[in-house]
Amino acid sequence: MLKENKIISVLTIENSALAVDVARCLFDSGIRNLEITLRTKEAKKAIELISNTNLDFNIGVGTVLDLEDLYFAKDIGANFALSPCSDIEIIKESFKIDYKFVPGVSTSSDINTAIKLGCKTLKLFPTIQLGGLTYFKSIYSPFKSLDVKFIALGGINDMNAKDFVKNECFIGVGASWIATNELINNKDWKEINRRAKLMLEL
Repeated sequence: MLKENKIISVLTIENSALAVDVARCLFDSGIRNLEITLRTKEAKKAIELISNTNLDFNIGVGTVLDLEDLYFAKDIGANFALSPCSDIEIIKESFKIDYKFVPGVSTSSDINTAIKLGCKTLKLFPTIQLGGLTYFKSIYSPFKSLDVKFIALGGINDMNAKDFVKNECFIGVGASWIATNELINNKDWKEINRRAKLMLEL
């Protein structure tokens, strides 16, 4: 599902005019997987702009909260979509339209619901705030025999990502820390480059 490595740069873009610049910076830094969240008014335009570049990204649309968001992600050509929660309606619709959707889970009940609906890849969110790898092991242990993989998101940075990068249960590790809103708005491409490379070296 992810390309070349487990690292996903999570972007919340407030100014779509900077979308291509930050994308190019990340690509030149070695990042190949993006999650672009739908948290701002500029998000959809930013996704469109990045999708239309010649940069060979694996793009995920994040913060998918309703069916309209799901349809947008598929129609724009994004490779997959993610949500912070396990919305049964969205999960069922994603199977109907044959589109990769990764629901968010934070409890054993969430995991159980998603698995019963047919999901094979889940988003642990908010990973660090929940209690990190120790918490994950406590809620996942009943499901160990099942073929389920996870993407860790929420509070991830270079200091705590390694445990998830090395863990076989996780196929992806996402971090908004790589290119924060402040760094993007300040056009601090040098710092974004540095952070991207730190994550890729884990």
